[in-house]
Amino acid sequence: MENSPVIKVERLNFDEKELAEFFEGHSSLIFNRLEWSKVLREGLAPEVVSYVLREGGKIILALPGIILNFKVMRMFYSNVPYGGFVGEMEYFHQFVELLETRLRKDGIHCIRIGKEYQTRFPELKGYQEELAYTHILDVSQMTEDLLWKNYKKRVRRDVRKAEKSNITISDATHPKEIDGLFNLYLQTMKRNEAYNVWTRQTLYAVYQLVVQKEWGRILLARLKDEIIAGTILIFSPGTTYYFFAASNQKYLPLCPNDLLVHRGICLTIQQGRKYFDLMTSQKDDVALMNFKEKWGAEKHPFYFYEKSLSPIRTKIWGGIWRLGNTPLGARCVRRWRGN
Repeated sequence: MENSPVIKVERLNFDEKELAEFFEGHSSLIFNRLEWSKVLREGLAPEVVSYVLREGGKIILALPGIILNFKVMRMFYSNVPYGGFVGEMEYFHQFVELLETRLRKDGIHCIRIGKEYQTRFPELKGYQEELAYTHILDVSQMTEDLLWKNYKKRVRRDVRKAEKSNITISDATHPKEIDGLFNLYLQTMKRNEAYNVWTRQTLYAVYQLVVQKEWGRILLARLKDEIIAGTILIFSPGTTYYFFAASNQKYLPLCPNDLLVHRGICLTIQQGRKYFDLMTSQKDDVALMNFKEKWGAEKHPFYFYEKSLSPIRTKIWGGIWRLGNTPLGARCVRRWRGN
């Protein structure tokens, strides 16, 4: 069936003009753009591809993602950080069936698909479901004055505290500032006993390929001349994504993160977007979810679907993954990926 001249699955690189035109016509999400694929390629060094379903030679449904090579296992992950199926969903079940056959042919041992709250596709049968959460603040009817009025008392207090502490917010304009932000990120991951997902090269790529094209901003919180916190905001037409945040623990009592989020929400209102997306949190990360919810953001389920296409390899990788998520394992990964 896969070899039928009528309907079949193919793997395309994101450099393909046909694929770029398909996503431009079917999705406004920046994470489905060629520029974002370059960020992932430069920052994480995976294969960035899209599996597509063709009918009569025309792309009708696509699943973008990256191929991660963990040596003992190769995973197709769709997509980082958001993505999912794009196109004509009535072909969904046929696509999934043909996709799994094609993935095995390509030497993929595991498939992982994220489904954020706005994405609609049918149940993935035979997949393990993992629940996380995403937090969305609807600012479509907001002014900055109304936003401030609607804040909880403690939110206004923390933002004022940062301002009274003479913390200033400015855009990153130099590579040295990117280095400073990445060093804060390493501190943040160490503080949280977690490994760093993003690399220094990722931040450089975001700055060069996204920020400099005005599809995002890197905001830095400074105390005098010292960078004490920072965030990366990424834009799609209707949404601002709170993509990345890092801070110096020494200055957390001055609430720089609160001032950064407040400025990000105000920027969303000023630029006419409808939503401020605080992005995903693991279901057991209560402290992070409390921070997101205090802004008035609504919590939505975010599902990950995973299926093993090679049980033995997946089991071996599962043991390595569990080790990597221990404090000792995370420390090793931070050292390995520190630069």
